[in-house]
Amino acid sequence: MIALEQVEESLALFAEGLAGRYIHIKTSGEQAGERSDPLRTEQSAEAIYLPEELPSADRSTYLVLVLQQLGYRECGTFAFNYRAWCEYARRELPPQKPHVQPDRDSDFTRLFDTFANPAVARRLFLLLEELRINAHVRRAYPGAAHYLDEWQSLLLSAQVPSEAPFDLLTAFVNGDREACSGIRDDLMALESLSANVFTTADLLVRLYPHFYHDRDLVLDAINAEVSGTEWMQREARLEDWKDDLEEKSRQLLAMEMLQAEDALLRDGDELDGETRDTSQTLYAMKNERDNLARRVEMERAALRYAVGIPKGHTRSFRYDEWNWLEHRYLKRYCRLYEERIQPEGAADVEALRKVIRQWRAQVKSQLAQLKPMGLQRVFRVHDGDELDLNAVLNARHDIRAGISPDERTYSRRDRVQRDICAAFLVDLSASTDDPINPPEPAPEDTDEEIPNLRDPYYEPIDAEPQEEPRKIIHIQREAMLVMASALDVLGDSFGIYGFSGYGHDCVEYFVAKEPDEALNLQVLNNIAAMQPKRSTRMGPAIRHTITKLVSAGQSMKILIVLSDGFPQDCDYGPIRGDHEYGLQDTARALAEAANKGIETFCITVDRSEHDYLKRMCPDARYLIIDEMEDLPEALTKVYTTLTLR
Repeated sequence: MIALEQVEESLALFAEGLAGRYIHIKTSGEQAGERSDPLRTEQSAEAIYLPEELPSADRSTYLVLVLQQLGYRECGTFAFNYRAWCEYARRELPPQKPHVQPDRDSDFTRLFDTFANPAVARRLFLLLEELRINAHVRRAYPGAAHYLDEWQSLLLSAQVPSEAPFDLLTAFVNGDREACSGIRDDLMALESLSANVFTTADLLVRLYPHFYHDRDLVLDAINAEVSGTEWMQREARLEDWKDDLEEKSRQLLAMEMLQAEDALLRDGDELDGETRDTSQTLYAMKNERDNLARRVEMERAALRYAVGIPKGHTRSFRYDEWNWLEHRYLKRYCRLYEERIQPEGAADVEALRKVIRQWRAQVKSQLAQLKPMGLQRVFRVHDGDELDLNAVLNARHDIRAGISPDERTYSRRDRVQRDICAAFLVDLSASTDDPINPPEPAPEDTDEEIPNLRDPYYEPIDAEPQEEPRKIIHIQREAMLVMASALDVLGDSFGIYGFSGYGHDCVEYFVAKEPDEALNLQVLNNIAAMQPKRSTRMGPAIRHTITKLVSAGQSMKILIVLSDGFPQDCDYGPIRGDHEYGLQDTARALAEAANKGIETFCITVDRSEHDYLKRMCPDARYLIIDEMEDLPEALTKVYTTLTLR
């Protein structure tokens, strides 16, 4: 047996090399929604789902399964268009069934619904398409043909002998060319180079009568769900709809601008009829655009349930989790998605600079006491731990020449440069959206007259809009801005990251700045774009930051975690609401950092009970801030203390 976790990283590299972009490798159990057969290898637009383990001695079987799934892309399976197929096959479009929704259902669903039993048609089509894809894999990747033969032989040996039509077809697809003798020529046509997805659909129409009465297939298909192939096609179609939506929005904007210009030119002219026609056209365009936008949102919601939250632009990593109840690690239990923060628009640069100017002088004065950490050998000094041989030889020559020699003939190692890499890990949970000073609750009983909002008497006079209350996330962002500005002047290498997520298979890790990046306007915008997200699963985020710090290569490594409360997530432990599991996992992650030579420190702005910090953090390695406005100064003191150790 071989487990997917043993080869997941190499499979991801293999798939990326062939597809030209990163593709997540996931287990079948990570699929959102429900799946009928966990051993089927189904994929979404950005992930391939594979069995957790296979009865094989090496990873070659997994490579074959990856090639098969990539083959669906390469062979245009998901580009199937029902209307185009009808034209290709010279078939008339049949009347739609009442439950069919062309705007929501995939083209495959529309195809299968033309049969008396759509579930049987779906299962039959997938098997026929698998036969076509296997032939493509053999042609495009001849080196994998041997491993494909081994995998098919394994499937054949596990299949119970049967004369049922569906079982015979399954055996044929898996390499038994003696099966299905009556339709062998039709099946082998699918293996030709000229075959395409329309060829498969045509053969489905011809072979369906042979399989409709296969009792086992009909019973299996009764509970069959929508296949991954159909969801995959709906994902591809959603991208087309998004492009259409952008185009319609551009057309509408251009139309509105033209109407505004025409209105200015016609000022005073009587062209009411033409103006009315233009307004009606605009109204129709807006309705069409809005309907398409609603369709996109509905389809996106359906896909999110079926194939999970979209993470196509990210890379994923797997990390262990400490199960303190069983005193063991859950191997590769958590999946972390790393992504760059993408600001929606340019931030208010002047406001950012104002915050930096307010605190920079104080922060710089405190950081000025920091001494260089890196050792470098200095030559030609009066005293040291070694003789400077070049200086000694020069002194000998000077003595022989009758010249007074230079007495600086030693060398020593001095601290002349700072060799530090710091990582700031910011909690971006939903609670950071809370105001710093919550509003006082209104009194329940009051004798004041309730104003009649319809009465003009109560209408405010020159009412000024209320400012948005200061929130925890605002202070966190400002503290990161101040530290980034100060450390950039100091010359220290540092990274700024945020984390959130929901569930062990969706830990989100947001990159605002990497240690090797320069501090520029883009980084400032990234920090300013940090927003509250979801839950707080600290363990995987800390372990991922450890990996980054170790790979940075500096002699001194610092990790500062900035949070507003204890770690919690929907499945952080067997009992929801019991925070001890999350505390123990976070404590173990911090201990792992210490074992790798990383100085850690936790700063919390949680105003509730603080007992959990004593169990989660090492002694003297945490700080509780009562006033949020003290955060920038506290960060500076903590950083100074850590770098002077």
